Amino acid sequence: MITHSQATALANMLHELRPKWSIPSMMKVLERNAQHPGTFRDLALAAVNAARDPKVDTPGGIFTDHRFWPETVRASLPKPPPCEDHIGKDAHNCASCWADVKAGIRPRDLIGRHYEPESEEDHDAPASP
Repeated sequence: MITHSQATALANMLHELRPKWSIPSMMKVLERNAQHPGTFRDLALAAVNAARDPKVDTPGGIFTDHRFWPETVRASLPKPPPCEDHIGKDAHNCASCWADVKAGIRPRDLIGRHYEPESEEDHDAPASP
């Protein structure tokens, strides 16, 4: 559980580590997860670890990617949401979605979310009369 003053301190510190992470957006993430079972100490450690990882685009990754948390806490963390398109994969780091991104067939901002690519038929030249 995290208090408002702890959230404010953590948001300011994380903003110094990752200037693109705005303090208001971090406050929203921390407020949404205020009842998280981890202690403030564990949360602060996970948050700094996430902020140091260049693959983490948003502060929400603190709560969805368990690899940032101390080993002793991981078992008690809530299960991350599943990928909407790939069964058995976590939404935040779905390997199949990442493969689609690398192949150029999925936008990076839709990792873990449903994506329906345009069909190739939409791009075919019109039939000649």
